[in-house]
Amino acid sequence: MTEICRHRIEHASAWTSAAIGGKAGLLRRIGDEEVAAIDELLARNRGRAAIDITRADFDHAAVNAMMAEAREALLNGRGAIVLAHPEIGRYAREDYERLYWGLGTHLGTGMAQSRLGDKIGYVRKDEDNPTGRGYLGDQELRPHTDFHEIMSLASVEKAASGGDSGLVSSVALHNEILATRPDLLPALYEGFYHGHNPKAGTVGRAVSPHKVPIYCYVDGRVSCYYHTIFMRFATEIMGRPFPPELAEAMAYLNQLAVRPDIQANFMLEPGEMMFWHNWTNFHSRTAFANSPTQKRLLFRLWLNVEHGRAVAPEIAERARLIDRDHEELKAA
Repeated sequence: MTEICRHRIEHASAWTSAAIGGKAGLLRRIGDEEVAAIDELLARNRGRAAIDITRADFDHAAVNAMMAEAREALLNGRGAIVLAHPEIGRYAREDYERLYWGLGTHLGTGMAQSRLGDKIGYVRKDEDNPTGRGYLGDQELRPHTDFHEIMSLASVEKAASGGDSGLVSSVALHNEILATRPDLLPALYEGFYHGHNPKAGTVGRAVSPHKVPIYCYVDGRVSCYYHTIFMRFATEIMGRPFPPELAEAMAYLNQLAVRPDIQANFMLEPGEMMFWHNWTNFHSRTAFANSPTQKRLLFRLWLNVEHGRAVAPEIAERARLIDRDHEELKAA
């Protein structure tokens, strides 16, 4: 277990919705010069599969500067940014995928999101969802993290109703716990073992050899990894009760994570691309309902970052394991 951070974190990453004005504080509109640059890059790469586009293929001074700004915001600022393209409706869906992937190459390496090897995930309701993946359902998804350092969603089409996105700074939540219930921090820093989804056919270890912390304090920075379902899988596999002190701490964390003054909730509009740092922000989604003519669809990226944020090794290992599992399952 890493040392526990016992001081309030005064940093942009400890943002609250009330302090930044919700979505408005995360929004960065793509300007005319940047749109023209994107169009030039799309013309240069037209006809290519999106995931074949490399960083060198999507190189333009205006785009480079915009994405350097986004990278700085993600790694050293608030840890979240929403890029809004003003004219997304004029693009074919294939071009939207190309520009989205191309922008992502400036931030990290896109990874497969399932055994299918899909590096651009389609987030939508899918009746064929045997492993119960949350991004293929229409139910509410509570605040959580995923596996890779930078995560992203790009809105293509909204649902007929619902489907709001949520972001909340896990660093701000740490500040609130420190101020109101510091006795809960040790359990969150100790964490618990992680298991695997028995429906997924994963080839990874049945249970992690070490406890995976929820919070860690490495190189003077607090980071968080919060994926509760894998802790539940571990308790089922191990046949042991969940630690009551950790259950209490997680219940309080869950309560804080949906407080409206801390969490930003908003609709991600078509043409808006949300990027966030997975170790400093939780994301969530409200339930949604499609109609015959309006069906929710978002693109998704999982990005590994070279020379990114240092975290506890047990956290870093989770991304490596899921990447390995997807590669081995694809090959099987």
